[in-house]
Amino acid sequence: MRIATLEADQLESNVLQRIVVDAGHECTAFFNGLSLINALHYKRFDLLILESLLPDMEGSDVIRMVRNSASKNMMVMFLTHRISDADVVQGIRAGANDYVSKPVSASELTFRIQALLKISPLPVSEERTVTRHIPDLLGVGFYCFDLKQGIATVHGQPVALEPKEFEIAVLLFSHAGQVVSKEKIMNAIWGRTSVVGSRALSTHMSRMRSKLRLGPDNNVKLVTVYTRGYRLDVF
Repeated sequence: MRIATLEADQLESNVLQRIVVDAGHECTAFFNGLSLINALHYKRFDLLILESLLPDMEGSDVIRMVRNSASKNMMVMFLTHRISDADVVQGIRAGANDYVSKPVSASELTFRIQALLKISPLPVSEERTVTRHIPDLLGVGFYCFDLKQGIATVHGQPVALEPKEFEIAVLLFSHAGQVVSKEKIMNAIWGRTSVVGSRALSTHMSRMRSKLRLGPDNNVKLVTVYTRGYRLDVF
């Protein structure tokens, strides 16, 4: 099953990820509410486990936004240091399916995860990667590009791309699975096909590939097609 964790503390996030993975599930970690909400535009999860103490918004606000999104049926578990009766009531009213206080043992958390996933209305783990376009947003697999603000994210985490690197990435991702010629890329980005443009393309392509971590770990592969151009494979 696909599980998302939302925990601002890096150490606690690592522990939580290890428990989820050891239980046999896929885990994607987020560290603030906005990164999770952005990721939900292009990726679905079976379960969200979140802390109520977040750097950018209340955990209950995150759940309300989730319940008003395309992921409204996702199971949600609070795993938090807030344990008062009022906190529990607020979390459940916001739409949480379970409320667990910290600290919690790995065995108990694994049991609670399994219990929630058994009543999950529709597992998404077998869904194929979907390319989705919504206004000013391009999402492919683990990647999302905010076309209006020029921001790229991988697994919900922002990646610092230079403007032309961002434009090249958007062009390739919007033509995933297709060969995009060098001439087309240079015309789109530089408006010409000069030798200078060709050298610049190679440099920007290398930097973009490295920054976005284009490889099997992220279910993508950038292929150089001899004499023709580039193809971005998504799998």
